Amino acid sequence: MERKAYTIEELGELTGYTRRTIRYYVQEGLVDPPAGRGRGGFYYDSHVQQLLRIKSFQEKGIGITAMVSLMKTEAPEPVLPSREVMIRYEIVPGMEINISRDMEINEPKKVLEIIRIAKSIAKGEMNNE
Repeated sequence: MERKAYTIEELGELTGYTRRTIRYYVQEGLVDPPAGRGRGGFYYDSHVQQLLRIKSFQEKGIGITAMVSLMKTEAPEPVLPSREVMIRYEIVPGMEINISRDMEINEPKKVLEIIRIAKSIAKGEMNNE
């Protein structure tokens, strides 16, 4: 199976990083050095994955110092809590459903129907068919 090799320019296009930034990440140990030397250096899909992982860390607000240790440990990315807003609806005491705020705004009739049906089921008002 042939491995795809990329120039630093191609790597930059795939990841959105400049050549200078890629070289900086290599220097800091966040990205493996390229195969080959000098202008003949090339990169593989593993380099693309490393740079995309860095981008993911940056989007989550993880600093470069923490990235270095995370990248070296090969630990899975930390799971941060979702920022999606959920609205809680109590069906009966002890039972509730959560609806995303987006769904509540975009599909209010569906949400009301779901709540009505859930309350009906919880109170035993549905016919057994």
